[in-house]
Amino acid sequence: MILITLISLLSLAYLSLMLYLWLGLLKKNSQLSTLNSQLPHVSIVIPMRNEETFIEATLNAVNAQKYAGEWEVIIVNDRSTDKSPEIVKAFCETHTNFSVINIPQDSPQIASPKKRALNTGFLAAKGEFLLIMDADCVPPPNWLNSMATLYASGASVVQGSKANNGKKSFLHAYQKLETLGFTLIEAAGYNRNKPLVASAASLGYSRALFFKCGGFEGLYNLASGDDDMLIHRMAKIEGTKFAYNWDTSAVMPTAPVDSWMSLLQQRARWGSNGAKYDSKVYSAFLFCIYAFFVWLFVCPWLVFFGILPVCFLIPFAIKFIADFLLIFTGALRFRSAKLLWYLPLVEIIQIPLFTAAVPLGTFGFYRWK
Repeated sequence: MILITLISLLSLAYLSLMLYLWLGLLKKNSQLSTLNSQLPHVSIVIPMRNEETFIEATLNAVNAQKYAGEWEVIIVNDRSTDKSPEIVKAFCETHTNFSVINIPQDSPQIASPKKRALNTGFLAAKGEFLLIMDADCVPPPNWLNSMATLYASGASVVQGSKANNGKKSFLHAYQKLETLGFTLIEAAGYNRNKPLVASAASLGYSRALFFKCGGFEGLYNLASGDDDMLIHRMAKIEGTKFAYNWDTSAVMPTAPVDSWMSLLQQRARWGSNGAKYDSKVYSAFLFCIYAFFVWLFVCPWLVFFGILPVCFLIPFAIKFIADFLLIFTGALRFRSAKLLWYLPLVEIIQIPLFTAAVPLGTFGFYRWK
């Protein structure tokens, strides 16, 4: 009886979360005013470490942005040991609104060098709107204008949408569908002006708000958290307005990893801070969701060996139906309906992957670039 009650509560927690997110997707953000005539001065800050394969394409794509306002690009080289510093230096010499800052090679090792790189760029930034992206992304030409327009409309924080640009392999299809799911979780929270998660691959916020909320102070000892933990801090500042960018011409393509082990390492890094959020209620809720996944992983074995009856598999149906409702709604909006064919298999693989990633991340068993 106790087991049934516990499983029911975990299933209810997951179902409630998915319904909350689904209703958030349907909600329209009415907080923003009409467009101001004055476009903001934008500082695009790009942290970089060992990106010689991608960085030239990234810089060319950023340089091709169509924006009528004033803007600059600051690349922060975080102790790269490949040829990317030379590529960036040569590019900056021929493009006056691009500059590079080099983190000294003898800088002390910290858990989150990316936050140090971002903070270094922010201190040098001249723009009122800080726009960040990853060094291996190739933004579409309207990305900067679309993000800055939302800021000019009154948003304090703007989350850009993203899409995985992998090939036709199942590994890449898995990441495309999960990326869509993460994107929808972001969008639902921003629509409610109560963001749950965020993504630094395409994210912008007021420079004044960043420093007012304390920036990354106290977060440098955490491997992740340069996005959602920061956004949670910003949400505590009275008057902060969040906006999600639904513009399909501004979707940021992100590169997939090319092996299941790399995917596990990435998910472990993402899950490394689950118990370290400022809000203990939020951490407790994340724990309940993780416990639900653990049960989904263990339950089939207990049923297979006859320890539990088949009815204990009902939570699988709850998860699949709830996930399908959210993903289907988002897939239609982002014109990604073809990805739904992969959903049943992704649902199965996601359970052991997530179950393993969280403890690996919690105890630091992952690699940083």
